[in-house]
Amino acid sequence: MYNFIKLAFKNVFRQKKRSFTLGINYAVVAFILVFLLSFSAGATRTISTSLVRSTAGHITLTGQFAKDGRIYNGLLRADDLVQAVQETFGQQATTAVRYSVKSAVYYNGLSKRLSFSGIDTAADSELGKQARYLEGSWEEFVSEPSGILLPKAEAEYFGLSQGDEIILSSRTRFGAFNTGILKITGIYESDNFFAKGLVLAHFDQLLNLDLAEPGSASSIFVYLPSTANLDAKRDDLRARLEKSGFETRVPESDAEAISAISSASTKYEEDTEKRDRVIVTLATLDEVLGIVRTVLAAVNGVGAFIAAVMLFVIAVSIFINLRMSISERLREIGTMRAMGLEADSVTFLFVAESVGLALIFSAAGSALAVLVCYLFRLGPTLPADGNLGLFLVDGKLMLLPQIVGVLGVILVISAFAAVFSFFPARKGGAIPPVQALTNTF
Repeated sequence: MYNFIKLAFKNVFRQKKRSFTLGINYAVVAFILVFLLSFSAGATRTISTSLVRSTAGHITLTGQFAKDGRIYNGLLRADDLVQAVQETFGQQATTAVRYSVKSAVYYNGLSKRLSFSGIDTAADSELGKQARYLEGSWEEFVSEPSGILLPKAEAEYFGLSQGDEIILSSRTRFGAFNTGILKITGIYESDNFFAKGLVLAHFDQLLNLDLAEPGSASSIFVYLPSTANLDAKRDDLRARLEKSGFETRVPESDAEAISAISSASTKYEEDTEKRDRVIVTLATLDEVLGIVRTVLAAVNGVGAFIAAVMLFVIAVSIFINLRMSISERLREIGTMRAMGLEADSVTFLFVAESVGLALIFSAAGSALAVLVCYLFRLGPTLPADGNLGLFLVDGKLMLLPQIVGVLGVILVISAFAAVFSFFPARKGGAIPPVQALTNTF
Protein backbone atom coordinates (compact mmCIF):
# COMPACT_ATOMS: atom_id res chain seq x y z
CA MET A 1 0.00 0.00 0.00
CA TYR A 2 2.77 2.42 0.94
CA ASN A 3 4.56 1.80 -2.37
CA PHE A 4 1.34 2.41 -4.30
CA ILE A 5 0.76 5.73 -2.57
CA LYS A 6 4.40 6.72 -3.09
CA LEU A 7 4.15 5.86 -6.78
CA ALA A 8 0.84 7.73 -7.08
CA PHE A 9 2.31 10.97 -5.68
CA LYS A 10 5.30 10.53 -7.97
CA ASN A 11 2.94 10.37 -10.95
CA VAL A 12 0.85 13.40 -9.92
CA PHE A 13 2.73 15.78 -12.20
CA ARG A 14 3.45 13.28 -14.92
CA GLN A 15 1.36 15.32 -17.35
CA LYS A 16 2.35 18.75 -16.04
CA LYS A 17 0.11 20.94 -18.17
CA ARG A 18 -3.07 18.97 -17.46
CA SER A 19 -2.18 18.53 -13.80
CA PHE A 20 -1.61 22.23 -13.23
CA THR A 21 -4.77 23.22 -15.12
CA LEU A 22 -6.90 20.89 -13.02
CA GLY A 23 -4.98 21.72 -9.85
CA ILE A 24 -5.59 25.46 -10.19
CA ASN A 25 -9.32 24.74 -10.31
CA TYR A 26 -9.00 22.79 -7.05
CA ALA A 27 -7.08 25.69 -5.50
CA VAL A 28 -9.66 28.29 -6.57
CA VAL A 29 -12.55 26.28 -5.11
CA ALA A 30 -10.64 25.75 -1.85
CA PHE A 31 -9.82 29.47 -1.67
CA ILE A 32 -13.46 30.50 -2.13
CA LEU A 33 -14.80 28.06 0.46
CA VAL A 34 -12.17 28.80 3.12
CA PHE A 35 -12.55 32.54 2.62
CA LEU A 36 -16.35 32.36 2.98
CA LEU A 37 -16.13 30.16 6.08
CA SER A 38 -13.62 32.60 7.58
CA PHE A 39 -15.90 35.52 6.80
CA SER A 40 -18.87 33.79 8.46
CA ALA A 41 -16.90 32.89 11.59
CA GLY A 42 -15.46 36.40 11.83
CA ALA A 43 -18.80 38.10 11.22
CA THR A 44 -20.56 35.97 13.83
CA ARG A 45 -17.92 36.73 16.46
CA THR A 46 -17.77 40.44 15.59
CA ILE A 47 -21.54 40.89 15.69
CA SER A 48 -21.98 38.90 18.90
CA THR A 49 -19.19 40.84 20.63
CA SER A 50 -20.60 44.17 19.46
CA LEU A 51 -24.11 43.26 20.60
CA VAL A 52 -22.96 42.12 24.03
CA ARG A 53 -20.96 45.30 24.49
CA SER A 54 -23.88 47.54 23.58
CA THR A 55 -27.49 46.42 23.19
CA ALA A 56 -27.82 42.80 24.37
CA GLY A 57 -26.67 40.39 27.02
CA HIS A 58 -25.97 36.68 26.98
CA ILE A 59 -29.58 36.54 28.19
CA THR A 60 -31.75 39.63 27.65
CA LEU A 61 -34.86 40.25 29.72
CA THR A 62 -37.58 42.40 28.19
CA GLY A 63 -41.35 42.20 28.25
CA GLN A 64 -44.62 43.79 29.28
CA PHE A 65 -46.59 44.37 32.43
CA ALA A 66 -50.32 44.64 33.01
CA LYS A 67 -51.63 47.10 35.56
CA ASP A 68 -55.05 48.63 36.18
CA GLY A 69 -56.53 47.15 33.01
CA ARG A 70 -53.74 48.24 30.67
CA ILE A 71 -50.69 46.50 29.21
CA TYR A 72 -47.47 48.48 28.93
CA ASN A 73 -44.22 47.69 27.20
CA GLY A 74 -41.35 47.34 29.65
CA LEU A 75 -40.69 45.68 32.98
CA LEU A 76 -41.68 46.25 36.59
CA ARG A 77 -39.94 44.97 39.74
CA ALA A 78 -36.51 45.34 38.14
CA ASP A 79 -34.83 44.83 41.53
CA ASP A 80 -36.59 41.48 41.96
CA LEU A 81 -35.51 40.44 38.47
CA VAL A 82 -31.89 41.30 39.21
CA GLN A 83 -32.08 39.42 42.51
CA ALA A 84 -33.47 36.35 40.73
CA VAL A 85 -30.52 36.47 38.31
CA GLN A 86 -28.05 36.56 41.24
CA GLU A 87 -29.81 33.71 43.03
CA THR A 88 -29.80 31.61 39.85
CA PHE A 89 -26.26 32.19 38.64
CA GLY A 90 -24.43 33.52 41.68
CA GLN A 91 -22.23 36.55 42.06
CA GLN A 92 -20.27 35.77 38.88
CA ALA A 93 -23.24 36.88 36.79
CA THR A 94 -23.55 40.62 36.19
CA THR A 95 -26.53 42.66 35.07
CA ALA A 96 -27.10 45.96 33.29
CA VAL A 97 -30.50 47.63 33.67
CA ARG A 98 -31.52 50.01 30.88
CA TYR A 99 -34.43 52.36 30.26
CA SER A 100 -35.13 53.41 26.67
CA VAL A 101 -37.20 56.26 25.34
CA LYS A 102 -37.84 57.49 21.82
CA SER A 103 -38.35 61.21 21.83
CA ALA A 104 -38.50 64.15 19.47
CA VAL A 105 -35.60 66.56 19.98
CA TYR A 106 -35.95 70.27 19.24
CA TYR A 107 -33.03 72.63 18.77
CA ASN A 108 -32.49 75.79 16.77
CA GLY A 109 -35.55 75.26 14.58
CA LEU A 110 -34.67 71.63 13.83
CA SER A 111 -36.37 68.50 15.11
CA LYS A 112 -35.61 64.81 14.92
CA ARG A 113 -36.82 61.68 16.68
CA LEU A 114 -33.98 59.95 18.55
CA SER A 115 -33.64 56.84 20.71
CA PHE A 116 -32.28 57.50 24.19
CA SER A 117 -30.73 54.77 26.33
CA GLY A 118 -30.81 55.39 30.06
CA ILE A 119 -27.95 53.71 31.93
CA ASP A 120 -26.85 53.43 35.53
CA THR A 121 -23.37 54.95 35.25
CA ALA A 122 -22.22 53.34 38.51
CA ALA A 123 -22.83 49.79 37.24
CA ASP A 124 -22.93 50.10 33.45
CA SER A 125 -19.85 51.88 32.08
CA GLU A 126 -19.00 49.63 29.13
CA LEU A 127 -20.50 51.99 26.56
CA GLY A 128 -18.45 54.85 27.94
CA LYS A 129 -15.25 52.85 27.51
CA GLN A 130 -15.96 52.24 23.83
CA ALA A 131 -16.44 55.92 22.97
CA ARG A 132 -13.88 58.31 21.49
CA TYR A 133 -14.78 61.72 22.86
CA LEU A 134 -14.57 64.59 20.42
CA GLU A 135 -15.92 66.97 23.07
CA GLY A 136 -16.50 66.46 26.78
CA SER A 137 -15.86 63.19 28.62
CA TRP A 138 -17.43 60.27 30.43
CA GLU A 139 -16.62 61.89 33.78
CA GLU A 140 -18.54 65.05 32.84
CA PHE A 141 -21.51 62.94 31.81
CA VAL A 142 -21.44 61.00 35.09
CA SER A 143 -21.33 64.18 37.19
CA GLU A 144 -24.26 65.91 35.41
CA PRO A 145 -27.67 64.30 36.26
CA SER A 146 -29.31 65.86 33.18
CA GLY A 147 -26.33 65.20 30.92
CA ILE A 148 -26.31 63.16 27.72
CA LEU A 149 -23.64 61.75 25.41
CA LEU A 150 -24.48 62.48 21.78
CA PRO A 151 -23.14 60.68 18.68
CA LYS A 152 -21.14 62.83 16.29
CA ALA A 153 -23.69 62.44 13.46
CA GLU A 154 -26.55 63.74 15.59
CA ALA A 155 -24.46 66.62 16.95
CA GLU A 156 -23.59 67.68 13.40
CA TYR A 157 -27.23 67.45 12.30
CA PHE A 158 -28.37 69.89 14.99
CA GLY A 159 -25.14 71.91 15.13
CA LEU A 160 -24.71 71.05 18.82
CA SER A 161 -21.62 71.47 20.97
CA GLN A 162 -20.71 70.54 24.50
CA GLY A 163 -22.70 72.59 27.02
CA ASP A 164 -25.70 73.13 24.74
CA GLU A 165 -29.15 72.20 26.01
CA ILE A 166 -31.88 70.45 24.06
CA ILE A 167 -35.62 70.07 24.62
CA LEU A 168 -37.20 66.62 24.53
CA SER A 169 -40.87 65.93 23.93
CA SER A 170 -41.93 62.38 24.67
CA ARG A 171 -45.24 60.58 24.79
CA THR A 172 -45.38 58.84 28.16
CA ARG A 173 -46.82 55.45 28.99
CA PHE A 174 -50.11 57.18 29.90
CA GLY A 175 -50.45 58.67 26.42
CA ALA A 176 -49.77 62.22 27.56
CA PHE A 177 -46.76 64.25 26.43
CA ASN A 178 -43.96 65.30 28.75
CA THR A 179 -40.97 67.53 28.09
CA GLY A 180 -37.50 67.72 29.53
CA ILE A 181 -34.28 69.65 29.09
CA LEU A 182 -30.98 67.77 28.75
CA LYS A 183 -27.44 69.10 28.59
CA ILE A 184 -24.77 67.93 26.13
CA THR A 185 -21.84 66.71 28.26
CA GLY A 186 -20.03 64.84 25.51
CA ILE A 187 -19.95 64.18 21.76
CA TYR A 188 -18.48 60.86 20.74
CA GLU A 189 -17.67 58.34 18.03
CA SER A 190 -17.60 54.55 18.38
CA ASP A 191 -16.34 51.67 16.27
CA ASN A 192 -19.11 49.47 17.66
CA PHE A 193 -21.80 49.34 14.96
CA PHE A 194 -24.59 48.92 17.54
CA ALA A 195 -23.28 51.58 19.93
CA LYS A 196 -22.32 54.40 17.59
CA GLY A 197 -25.90 55.68 17.23
CA LEU A 198 -26.94 55.52 20.88
CA VAL A 199 -27.82 58.70 22.71
CA LEU A 200 -26.80 57.94 26.29
CA ALA A 201 -28.67 59.49 29.19
CA HIS A 202 -29.03 58.82 32.90
CA PHE A 203 -31.44 56.06 33.88
CA ASP A 204 -33.36 58.14 36.43
CA GLN A 205 -33.68 61.07 34.04
CA LEU A 206 -35.47 58.98 31.42
CA LEU A 207 -37.55 57.26 34.06
CA ASN A 208 -38.84 60.63 35.21
CA LEU A 209 -39.37 61.85 31.64
CA ASP A 210 -41.57 58.84 30.96
CA LEU A 211 -43.45 59.28 34.26
CA ALA A 212 -42.57 55.68 35.10
CA GLU A 213 -42.81 54.37 38.62
CA PRO A 214 -39.72 53.19 40.56
CA GLY A 215 -38.67 49.68 39.62
CA SER A 216 -39.46 50.15 35.93
CA ALA A 217 -37.00 49.17 33.21
CA SER A 218 -36.99 48.58 29.47
CA SER A 219 -34.48 45.74 29.49
CA ILE A 220 -32.05 43.88 31.71
CA PHE A 221 -28.89 42.41 30.20
CA VAL A 222 -27.48 39.33 31.94
CA TYR A 223 -23.79 38.55 31.43
CA LEU A 224 -22.50 35.10 32.34
CA PRO A 225 -18.96 33.74 32.81
CA SER A 226 -19.64 31.10 30.13
CA THR A 227 -22.05 31.09 27.21
CA ALA A 228 -22.18 27.30 27.01
CA ASN A 229 -25.67 25.75 27.27
CA LEU A 230 -27.46 29.09 27.22
CA ASP A 231 -30.85 27.47 26.67
CA ALA A 232 -30.47 25.36 29.81
CA LYS A 233 -29.33 28.38 31.82
CA ARG A 234 -32.30 30.36 30.57
CA ASP A 235 -34.61 27.54 31.68
CA ASP A 236 -33.11 27.71 35.17
CA LEU A 237 -33.73 31.46 35.26
CA ARG A 238 -37.28 31.03 33.97
CA ALA A 239 -38.04 28.57 36.75
CA ARG A 240 -36.65 30.97 39.35
CA LEU A 241 -38.67 33.90 37.94
CA GLU A 242 -41.90 31.93 37.89
CA LYS A 243 -41.40 31.06 41.55
CA SER A 244 -41.16 34.80 42.20
CA GLY A 245 -44.51 35.44 40.56
CA PHE A 246 -43.39 36.49 37.07
CA GLU A 247 -44.88 35.10 33.88
CA THR A 248 -42.19 34.12 31.38
CA ARG A 249 -41.95 33.39 27.70
CA VAL A 250 -39.28 32.86 25.06
CA PRO A 251 -39.11 34.25 21.51
CA GLU A 252 -40.83 32.04 18.96
CA SER A 253 -38.43 33.00 16.19
CA ASP A 254 -35.04 34.63 15.60
CA ALA A 255 -36.81 37.74 14.31
CA GLU A 256 -38.79 37.96 17.54
CA ALA A 257 -35.55 37.63 19.51
CA ILE A 258 -34.13 40.60 17.61
CA SER A 259 -37.33 42.51 18.37
CA ALA A 260 -37.03 41.61 22.04
CA ILE A 261 -33.65 43.31 22.44
CA SER A 262 -34.77 46.39 20.47
CA SER A 263 -36.22 48.48 23.26
CA ALA A 264 -38.85 51.08 22.47
CA SER A 265 -40.69 53.77 24.35
CA THR A 266 -43.47 52.48 26.53
CA LYS A 267 -47.03 52.59 25.30
CA TYR A 268 -50.17 50.84 26.43
CA GLU A 269 -53.06 48.77 25.19
CA GLU A 270 -56.18 47.50 26.90
CA ASP A 271 -55.80 44.34 29.00
CA THR A 272 -58.53 41.84 28.19
CA GLU A 273 -57.55 39.58 31.13
CA LYS A 274 -57.93 42.42 33.66
CA ARG A 275 -55.25 41.14 36.04
CA ASP A 276 -51.97 42.70 37.11
CA ARG A 277 -48.86 40.75 36.08
CA VAL A 278 -45.34 41.07 34.71
CA ILE A 279 -44.56 39.08 31.55
CA VAL A 280 -40.83 38.59 31.02
CA THR A 281 -39.39 37.59 27.66
CA LEU A 282 -36.02 35.86 27.90
CA ALA A 283 -33.96 35.93 24.68
CA THR A 284 -30.53 34.30 24.45
CA LEU A 285 -27.64 35.63 22.42
CA ASP A 286 -27.79 32.48 20.26
CA GLU A 287 -31.36 33.35 19.23
CA VAL A 288 -30.47 36.96 18.51
CA LEU A 289 -27.63 35.78 16.29
CA GLY A 290 -29.87 33.25 14.55
CA ILE A 291 -31.11 35.77 11.98
CA VAL A 292 -27.50 36.89 11.43
CA ARG A 293 -26.50 33.30 10.74
CA THR A 294 -29.40 33.03 8.30
CA VAL A 295 -28.09 36.02 6.34
CA LEU A 296 -24.55 34.64 6.42
CA ALA A 297 -25.85 31.26 5.29
CA ALA A 298 -27.36 32.97 2.24
CA VAL A 299 -23.97 34.57 1.49
CA ASN A 300 -22.28 31.20 1.93
CA GLY A 301 -24.93 29.63 -0.28
CA VAL A 302 -24.00 31.92 -3.16
CA GLY A 303 -20.35 31.05 -2.68
CA ALA A 304 -21.18 27.36 -2.42
CA PHE A 305 -23.18 27.58 -5.67
CA ILE A 306 -20.18 29.12 -7.44
CA ALA A 307 -17.96 26.39 -5.96
CA ALA A 308 -20.45 23.71 -7.06
CA VAL A 309 -20.39 25.01 -10.65
CA MET A 310 -16.62 24.91 -10.60
CA LEU A 311 -16.63 21.41 -9.12
CA PHE A 312 -18.92 20.29 -11.94
CA VAL A 313 -16.38 21.61 -14.42
CA ILE A 314 -13.67 19.85 -12.42
CA ALA A 315 -15.66 16.58 -12.53
CA VAL A 316 -15.77 16.75 -16.32
CA SER A 317 -12.06 17.60 -16.40
CA ILE A 318 -11.23 14.68 -14.11
CA PHE A 319 -13.07 12.27 -16.39
CA ILE A 320 -11.45 13.62 -19.57
CA ASN A 321 -7.96 13.87 -18.08
CA LEU A 322 -8.08 10.39 -16.62
CA ARG A 323 -9.33 8.89 -19.85
CA MET A 324 -6.47 10.58 -21.69
CA SER A 325 -3.99 9.49 -19.05
CA ILE A 326 -5.15 5.88 -19.22
CA SER A 327 -4.97 5.94 -23.01
CA GLU A 328 -1.38 7.23 -22.85
CA ARG A 329 -0.36 4.67 -20.23
CA LEU A 330 -1.85 1.50 -21.69
CA ARG A 331 1.54 -0.20 -21.91
CA GLU A 332 2.16 0.63 -18.27
CA ILE A 333 -1.22 -0.78 -17.31
CA GLY A 334 -0.64 -3.91 -19.39
CA THR A 335 2.78 -4.43 -17.83
CA MET A 336 1.41 -4.07 -14.27
CA ARG A 337 -1.44 -6.48 -15.03
CA ALA A 338 0.96 -8.95 -16.66
CA MET A 339 3.10 -8.86 -13.50
CA GLY A 340 0.10 -10.01 -11.50
CA LEU A 341 -1.48 -6.79 -10.23
CA GLU A 342 -5.24 -7.05 -9.80
CA ALA A 343 -7.61 -4.61 -11.49
CA ASP A 344 -8.43 -3.09 -8.09
CA SER A 345 -4.77 -2.26 -7.50
CA VAL A 346 -4.48 -0.44 -10.82
CA THR A 347 -7.74 1.39 -10.10
CA PHE A 348 -6.42 2.41 -6.68
CA LEU A 349 -3.24 3.78 -8.26
CA PHE A 350 -5.11 6.13 -10.59
CA VAL A 351 -7.56 7.22 -7.87
CA ALA A 352 -4.64 7.89 -5.53
CA GLU A 353 -2.99 10.06 -8.18
CA SER A 354 -6.18 12.11 -8.57
CA VAL A 355 -6.59 12.45 -4.81
CA GLY A 356 -2.95 13.45 -4.42
CA LEU A 357 -3.39 16.25 -6.96
CA ALA A 358 -6.53 17.43 -5.16
CA LEU A 359 -4.79 17.35 -1.77
CA ILE A 360 -1.80 19.37 -2.93
CA PHE A 361 -3.71 22.13 -4.71
CA SER A 362 -6.65 22.37 -2.30
CA ALA A 363 -4.14 22.68 0.54
CA ALA A 364 -2.33 25.41 -1.41
CA GLY A 365 -5.59 27.26 -2.12
CA SER A 366 -6.63 26.98 1.53
CA ALA A 367 -3.25 28.24 2.72
CA LEU A 368 -3.53 31.23 0.37
CA ALA A 369 -7.01 31.99 1.73
CA VAL A 370 -5.71 31.88 5.31
CA LEU A 371 -2.87 34.23 4.35
CA VAL A 372 -5.28 36.68 2.70
CA CYS A 373 -7.47 36.60 5.83
CA TYR A 374 -4.55 37.66 8.01
CA LEU A 375 -3.45 40.29 5.49
CA PHE A 376 -6.86 41.93 5.86
CA ARG A 377 -5.99 42.56 9.51
CA LEU A 378 -2.80 44.32 8.48
CA GLY A 379 -4.33 46.24 5.58
CA PRO A 380 -5.70 49.77 5.54
CA THR A 381 -8.43 50.81 7.95
CA LEU A 382 -11.81 50.68 6.26
CA PRO A 383 -14.52 53.32 6.80
CA ALA A 384 -17.08 52.19 9.36
CA ASP A 385 -19.92 54.15 7.74
CA GLY A 386 -22.92 52.24 6.48
CA ASN A 387 -23.54 48.52 6.88
CA LEU A 388 -19.88 47.63 6.35
CA GLY A 389 -19.24 48.72 9.93
CA LEU A 390 -21.23 45.71 11.08
CA PHE A 391 -18.28 43.46 10.17
CA LEU A 392 -15.39 45.67 11.26
CA VAL A 393 -13.30 45.65 14.41
CA ASP A 394 -11.22 48.80 14.80
CA GLY A 395 -11.72 49.45 11.10
CA LYS A 396 -10.46 46.01 10.06
CA LEU A 397 -12.50 43.25 8.45
CA MET A 398 -12.49 40.37 10.88
CA LEU A 399 -11.85 37.07 9.05
CA LEU A 400 -11.34 34.01 11.25
CA PRO A 401 -10.02 30.93 9.46
CA GLN A 402 -10.55 27.85 11.60
CA ILE A 403 -8.50 24.68 11.38
CA VAL A 404 -11.60 22.47 11.33
CA GLY A 405 -13.05 24.41 8.41
CA VAL A 406 -9.78 24.39 6.46
CA LEU A 407 -9.30 20.64 6.93
CA GLY A 408 -12.95 20.06 6.08
CA VAL A 409 -12.60 21.90 2.75
CA ILE A 410 -9.48 19.94 1.84
CA LEU A 411 -11.10 16.61 2.73
CA VAL A 412 -14.32 17.40 0.82
CA ILE A 413 -12.43 18.35 -2.35
CA SER A 414 -10.21 15.29 -2.04
CA ALA A 415 -13.23 13.03 -1.55
CA PHE A 416 -14.86 14.67 -4.57
CA ALA A 417 -11.76 13.90 -6.64
CA ALA A 418 -11.79 10.29 -5.42
CA VAL A 419 -15.45 9.74 -6.34
CA PHE A 420 -15.26 11.22 -9.84
CA SER A 421 -11.96 9.56 -10.71
CA PHE A 422 -13.06 6.12 -9.52
CA PHE A 423 -15.28 5.20 -12.46
CA PRO A 424 -12.85 5.94 -15.33
CA ALA A 425 -10.04 4.47 -13.20
CA ARG A 426 -11.98 1.25 -12.61
CA LYS A 427 -12.67 0.89 -16.31
CA GLY A 428 -8.99 1.44 -17.08
CA GLY A 429 -7.89 -1.01 -14.38
CA ALA A 430 -10.19 -3.71 -15.74
CA ILE A 431 -8.50 -3.76 -19.21
CA PRO A 432 -7.05 -7.23 -19.82
CA PRO A 433 -3.21 -7.26 -20.02
CA VAL A 434 -3.09 -8.44 -23.65
CA GLN A 435 -5.58 -5.81 -24.77
CA ALA A 436 -3.74 -3.09 -22.86
CA LEU A 437 -0.44 -4.03 -24.52
CA THR A 438 -1.88 -4.24 -28.05
CA ASN A 439 -4.81 -1.81 -28.32
CA THR A 440 -5.86 1.71 -27.48
CA PHE A 441 -8.44 2.25 -24.77
